[in-house]
Amino acid sequence: MNSAIPPRRRLVAALAVGAASLLTSLSLSATSASAQAPTLAAVGAVVAPTATTAATVTRTTTIAYGQNGDIPLAADFTGDGREEIAVFRPSNGTWYIRGGSVVRYGQNGDIPVPADFNGDGRAEIAVFRPSNGTWYIRGGSVVRYGNPGDIPVPRNYVGSSAVGIAVFRPSNGTWYIRGGLVVRYGNPGDIPVPRNYVGSSVAEIAVFRPSNGTWYIRGGSTFPYGQNGDVPVPARYTSTSVKNAAVWRPSNGTWYIRGGSTISWGVRGDIPLAGNFLGTSVADQVVFRPSNGTWYLRWQETTAPTPPPA
Repeated sequence: MNSAIPPRRRLVAALAVGAASLLTSLSLSATSASAQAPTLAAVGAVVAPTATTAATVTRTTTIAYGQNGDIPLAADFTGDGREEIAVFRPSNGTWYIRGGSVVRYGQNGDIPVPADFNGDGRAEIAVFRPSNGTWYIRGGSVVRYGNPGDIPVPRNYVGSSAVGIAVFRPSNGTWYIRGGLVVRYGNPGDIPVPRNYVGSSVAEIAVFRPSNGTWYIRGGSTFPYGQNGDVPVPARYTSTSVKNAAVWRPSNGTWYIRGGSTISWGVRGDIPLAGNFLGTSVADQVVFRPSNGTWYLRWQETTAPTPPPA
């Protein structure tokens, strides 16, 4: 009987049984783990080092260029695939292109409309004069096309290598595209926003309606995106072949990019511009501040991956 076994022997026996049970449990756990865990091909195998993946970083800068009253511009005047910082000064009818030239072309009341009108890959200095409905293209031609009150909307509407002359007439919501195309699309108060929204080779006729914050794209879609008071700034902000609908909200200085991000950049009174100023793969967020004649640029770039150690 157990009562005949001295207490010291009973303790030793209990410890022995516990140890055996623990060893059995460990053995079973090890067997299970070895069945589930991957094994190296050979003892002493070395895992090759991997490179650090590329990362997208946000950068910003400020550039003083211009003064209060200037009209900021985004156009590629040099043909390098990037927009240059430039302003048109209505007070003296002069163009100031950073890193380029200073050109007297135009007069007070003219609307600057730089674009590649001849298909050479560079934007020409040009103005639309509302007082007589005339386009003046430096180094090119003088074209009477439009009426007082029209909004100039030069874009490639026909798939050629050059930008075409066109106007949107708010009074009747009609587009007049030189070469014969007249399209009724829009209402008084709409803001014309022609861009390539569907991946074709031409710009689609489109308007943003502030009264209901809705985009209307001819041959495309209709969708609400924005609100009254927003400034439409469509551009290719994402890695797709089409332009994104986007607005900049003066009340809070925020960019709202459809299919992209919401970005706080700018303050009330700024003028937003969308363009590829830094040569990246997508459009930058840029504002010009008339109060101090300064440009504020925000862009993203992808850093190269770090090579693995030798």
